[in-house]
Amino acid sequence: MNKLNNLPQVSLNTMNEVHEEEVSIINKLFYSLDNEDDFNTISECLATLLMHVQEHFSSEEKLMKESRYPSFRMHKANHDKVLNELRYAQMQFRNKKDKDLLREYLEDNIVAWLDQHIKAMDVPMADFILHIQNVSNNK
Repeated sequence: MNKLNNLPQVSLNTMNEVHEEEVSIINKLFYSLDNEDDFNTISECLATLLMHVQEHFSSEEKLMKESRYPSFRMHKANHDKVLNELRYAQMQFRNKKDKDLLREYLEDNIVAWLDQHIKAMDVPMADFILHIQNVSNNK
């Protein structure tokens, strides 16, 4: 059962690919939760998601720094907030082993956040970076 699909697209294909990979991991996590997989399987999937999100944010932040993106601090603050929440959800799952609580967090927070974050923050960032790249290439 796919919980996420049809994400908004940005003007940089590399970012779209990273978002699609993340959706795939999130959907695998939902699948594990829906199929009542064991604690270790769900924990591994959650750890994979956390690692992917960290790499995703790190690469976006590198792009923003390189291009001197004016909204870098705000964008990074949003990344930091989500990473901290995801780490907390992982810790809470490890301690309580509550699949329903993890599912609720994913549905109520991650799914809505990802769509909104892409629309509100990643689209303008990608457009800015693409513009900067085009200006640099035309020099």
